[in-house]
Amino acid sequence: MPPAAASVDDHHEDVELAPIAIGSAHSRQSHSQTPDDDDGSTGSAESEFSNDEGEENQYKPGAVGRSGLRVMDQDLEEQRRRKNTFCLALLMLALGIALLKFISGGDGPSAPTKSLPQPTSDADDDVNSNNTGDSDLFGPGRKIKFTVANLQGKGADHVGEFTIQTHPDWAPIGVERFEALVSDNFYDGARIFRVLNNFVAQFGICENPFQQAEWDAKPLEDDPVIVSNKRGTITFATAGPSTRTTQAFINTKNNKRLDKMGFSPFGEVIDGLDVVDKFYSGYGEGEPEGKGPSQSKMEEFGGEYVDKEFPLLSYFTKVEFAD
Repeated sequence: MPPAAASVDDHHEDVELAPIAIGSAHSRQSHSQTPDDDDGSTGSAESEFSNDEGEENQYKPGAVGRSGLRVMDQDLEEQRRRKNTFCLALLMLALGIALLKFISGGDGPSAPTKSLPQPTSDADDDVNSNNTGDSDLFGPGRKIKFTVANLQGKGADHVGEFTIQTHPDWAPIGVERFEALVSDNFYDGARIFRVLNNFVAQFGICENPFQQAEWDAKPLEDDPVIVSNKRGTITFATAGPSTRTTQAFINTKNNKRLDKMGFSPFGEVIDGLDVVDKFYSGYGEGEPEGKGPSQSKMEEFGGEYVDKEFPLLSYFTKVEFAD
C-alpha cells in the first residue's frame, strides 16, 4: 500500500538479550547465591574467606576477617558492574531499534502490505502544479467511470459515480497498467479498504484471489514523479522501488511529501470528487496498526473475508471506460 501500496512496515520488538556473563572466574566462583535485595546481602559465605584477625575470631560463628570483607566488597562491586552493563546493553538496544526505524523511514511505505505513510499537517503541502507533463508526446489518455455502492456504509442502494482521466504524459507505465486492469474487469467488486480522512482512499485488491495473484506476479518499473500528489490525483501504491502492481489510492488532500518518496500520479478525478469523499472511513487504518482489514487476508480469501468481517466498506460495482 500508501500508501498506504507506499508503508518503511519495521520490526525489532522480538529481539531478546542473551544473558551477559561479566567478571573473572574467581568472582563467579566466590558466590553461592545472588543478592536477595538491593542492600547487597549475599547470604552465608564466611567459610570461603580467610581471617586476618587471628585465632580468636577465626572460630567465632559468622566471623569474617578483613581479607574476607575485601573479597565481599569486590563481589558486590562486580554485581553492580554487571547490573550497570546489562542496563547499558538494554539502552543501546533501544537506541539501535530507534535508529533503524529512523533510517528505514518508520512512517514510510512498508512491505508487503504496500501501505502508505501516515498523514502529516498541511504545512509542507504547498503544491506546485506548473509541471503537467507533455500531452502532445503521449496523447490524452482515457476517461474511466467508477460506480460505487455502500457509500458512507449505508447500504448497497447508496450509490454514486466519479470519473478519472489518465495521463500517459505523467506516468506512461502506470497508465498502461491501470488501463489493462480496467480491461480485465479487475476492479469490479473491489473494496475501498483503506480510507483515512483528509489523506487518501486506497483500493486495488481483487475479489478473486487467483486473478489477484496473476497480476501480483507482474510488478512494474517506476515512473518518475512529474506532477505532485495533490487532491484528486490517483497514484499506485508501492512497497518500495519497482513494486507497483494493482493497488492505487486517490489523494483526498494535497500530499506533496509523497512526491519525494517516489509516488507518481498517473491520473486525476475530473468529476465526482464529492463521491470519493463519501467512501466509508469508519474502519480507519488496516491491520495490524488499526481496525481495518488485513491486506494479506484480502488477497488470500477475497470478497468472502471482507463481506463477513467488514460489511460497511464502500465498493465498486463497475469500473469501465467512458470514452
